[in-house]
Amino acid sequence: MVFIRVKKVKGFDYYYLVKSQWDSKRKISMQHTIKYLGKAADVTIDSIPPEYRNNPKILSLLASVSQEHENKVVVTAAYKEQASLAEFYDDILRPVLYDVGYLWQENKLDIGMEHVCSNTANKTIHKITDSIKPNERMENIIICTPDGELHNIACNIIESLLFEKGFRVINVSPSIPTDSMINYIDETKPVMILISVTLKDNIGSTVRLIKKISTIFSIPILVGGLAVNHSSDIERKNIEAISPSVRVIVNSPLSAIVKTVKGIVKGNNTGNFKNLEPELVV
Repeated sequence: MVFIRVKKVKGFDYYYLVKSQWDSKRKISMQHTIKYLGKAADVTIDSIPPEYRNNPKILSLLASVSQEHENKVVVTAAYKEQASLAEFYDDILRPVLYDVGYLWQENKLDIGMEHVCSNTANKTIHKITDSIKPNERMENIIICTPDGELHNIACNIIESLLFEKGFRVINVSPSIPTDSMINYIDETKPVMILISVTLKDNIGSTVRLIKKISTIFSIPILVGGLAVNHSSDIERKNIEAISPSVRVIVNSPLSAIVKTVKGIVKGNNTGNFKNLEPELVV
């Protein structure tokens, strides 16, 4: 008899394709794992070896998982009908991620579970972004992190929002060396660069990246992220003092960031912020 065995690990279900065989000598039924299928939410009929795909028990279980996923999609769609994508990220996803980060910093959440939460968030964001039809006529906008910064959920969220608004977004996060970033800017000719920094330890590499970009290119640069939110006013002013093309965004709703980007692009891509309406930047 073949069936799917469920194993729960830290609140998540994982599936194993198992075969039960009678051991006549020991007079007991023995279970042998045929295949590890992975996280339950990711398992489809294609995950099952062809010779077992018509098994009624397997089909029944997969159907129930598919229905559960369908229900989640319906709930998400219903929310989106009443709220924008920016509100979904701001009101639902971002608070959860902040709580996860806080629990990890307080040693109330181990690194393994923190990674599971982050990976789940990124997977959700990617699925939303993949469902958006691209607009190839828009100019390039680069989203990146400084060298050493390995957190890129914020970059993926901003990519998703700008993509929804029709921008052509090039997301090169997480961390790549500064020289590689310079070469990439030269190749892609973006009209704007967005830099996200999560850890305060990476403010220094952020400053170095901005200085390097500003000495070679005249491109508007927006800088934001948790590290910037937690910086002092003097630190933020020092970042903006690097070049007239640099603007720091602090504790801004995602919709305001998108509005700022649209305002800069609409302002004929002058390379600085002197004509940008003050209310667009929070």
